[in-house]
Amino acid sequence: MKKCATCTFPGSSHHRDTAFALQLRHVKALWFVAYLIPLGAVACGGTADIPDTPNLQLLLQSYEHPTAVLDKTTVNDALNSTPNLQELADGMEAATYLMGDVGEASDTASTKSSSRVRIQGSVKLDIRCPGELDAPVYGDNGSVSLTLAIAESAIRRTFGGEAKACVIKQQVAGRMARIQLDGELAFDVGRDIGLGQGWTGELLASLPGELRVDEYLFKSISGRITQGRFQNLVEMSDGKTVVLELGVNGINVRDASGVWFCAEGAPCAKQ
Repeated sequence: MKKCATCTFPGSSHHRDTAFALQLRHVKALWFVAYLIPLGAVACGGTADIPDTPNLQLLLQSYEHPTAVLDKTTVNDALNSTPNLQELADGMEAATYLMGDVGEASDTASTKSSSRVRIQGSVKLDIRCPGELDAPVYGDNGSVSLTLAIAESAIRRTFGGEAKACVIKQQVAGRMARIQLDGELAFDVGRDIGLGQGWTGELLASLPGELRVDEYLFKSISGRITQGRFQNLVEMSDGKTVVLELGVNGINVRDASGVWFCAEGAPCAKQ
């Protein structure tokens, strides 16, 4: 079997005008540069390094186990700490857009490798952002670069990169929202993604830079999508934490002792 320490794989055409590359760009097609090698060939030649990935375990644990204990007064403080929760949730749509490109890379890498060998290495993605999804303009709406680590023929669950004025405009809740990402990015998708397999929909995002949604600006924030719902971790004035979850009929506030439900125009109630 041919050993490939540095391979370039063109993917199939798709609706995104994005370039997946270290040094290549190709309009109207999916490209990326992969540094991959079958593990069985390591003894015969060079190796493909597996890059370090972001460690989001502490952030994930903070979402799983908030530390504050609220009462009827402090639950309102927690609720008011993120007054634009819906807009923040809308901004996370930009992150889910990028997951489509990660899925394309997984599919293409799978078609170029044999199921009989284990693959390791990295895939570097250079994604040009579309602006308005229904009428994309590429080259004028910034970009995102991501590095995926491949081990045991799977994309590791965490990966990171950088956004440079990446603009995505799309319909959110019946209105056109303009979303812009700037700065470092780190993601955890809940489990490793086997080559050729899809994203489960679980997503934890850490955005140390800026996220702008229309006229709202968020700095150094995180967000989580789990079981189809958006969550935001909030640090209270005493340093303890709660998790706000956006629901259909209101907002759930989860503390160390349970969940409060807060419907618009009504007092929050402990569940």
